[in-house]
Amino acid sequence: MSDYIQTVKSGINSLPWPKEMEALFGEGDHFITHYGFSPGPKEWHTDIFFGGRYELALQVDVEIDYEKNLVKTNTSPPKFYLSEVESLIRKPNRPVGAKIAHEWILDEAKWKKLVQSKGDWSAIGIPVKTNSPIPGFDEYVNGWRAPVVKIPH
Repeated sequence: MSDYIQTVKSGINSLPWPKEMEALFGEGDHFITHYGFSPGPKEWHTDIFFGGRYELALQVDVEIDYEKNLVKTNTSPPKFYLSEVESLIRKPNRPVGAKIAHEWILDEAKWKKLVQSKGDWSAIGIPVKTNSPIPGFDEYVNGWRAPVVKIPH
C-alpha cells in the first residue's frame, strides 16, 4: 500500500489538474484504477465535491514507473465531468445514491478557460447554483468517501 500511496502523491504533484481543481474547489480524492495489475497506462481520477450539490471528476490515462513509484506523464488528454445532484436516494437512515439533474463534460480547452476565470463556471456557459445545497449532501459525500484511502499531500 505504501508504494501506491507514494505513486498517488507523485501524481498530485506532477499532474497540473489535481492541484488546479483543489485550488479552485477544495480538497479532492485521488486514486489510480487497476494499479499494478497489468502493463500499460492506468486511469487517474480526482473527485471533488463542492457547493453542496456538485461533483467534479477528472479522468486521464497516466504512465506509471512502478520501480520509482511515480506517475511519469499523462498519455491521454484529461476529461472533466461535472455532475449536479438534483436529489438524494435514501434508505431509512442514510443517503445511498443520487439523482443527477445535469452532467457536463469538459475538454482541456474548456478547463483552461475555467481556470483562467478562477473557477467562474459562467465563463464556459455552465449555470452552477452556488447557494442551494441539497439537504444531506455532506452525509452522502462522507458515505462515498468512507472506503477511500485518504492520501495526505
